[in-house]
Amino acid sequence: MSKRRFSTRLQDHEDALLRTLYREFNITIDQYPQRPDDLVRFVSTWNNLSGRDDTGPDLLHYMISRRKDNKGTRKGWEKLGRDAGGGFKRPQVDLTEEDLAHLDAIHEEFQIASDNYALNSELGKKLQDEFARRTTRIIPAMILAAAMINRRKAGALATLRPKATDQDLGFTDLDQVAN
Repeated sequence: MSKRRFSTRLQDHEDALLRTLYREFNITIDQYPQRPDDLVRFVSTWNNLSGRDDTGPDLLHYMISRRKDNKGTRKGWEKLGRDAGGGFKRPQVDLTEEDLAHLDAIHEEFQIASDNYALNSELGKKLQDEFARRTTRIIPAMILAAAMINRRKAGALATLRPKATDQDLGFTDLDQVAN
């Protein structure tokens, strides 16, 4: 079982820079797992401008955590509007009904919230490996994570069971977020 992850901590000026960069790229958080080349460009630009060495999952985790927790002392996350993403077309990876059934089964078996596969490279690799084992197809982890997120948003995934112990991964996207 994976350890809980700590959210990336940014100083106020770094947070402001990340928000500016996010608006400039004009790609929504939810599109990045489906656009790995754009995520690499975004992260590379961020690291060059900030002098940091963050990963794509680190930055996505930070932004999603802010988006989900917009109460209290932290600011929520930027909203780009309906036209964000510049007419993006999803990658041409065709998942069959059987493939989707395998994704659903993995979701129910692993009991890990769908966002976590895009936010944690270790979990993304676990998803990719299990999907390949079941289907003999190798599909990038971010594409599988995006498909699972889309299925969750469409209401196609089963609800996860409540955590039985503190060792369960459950919904870690807001766990241990810096105040």
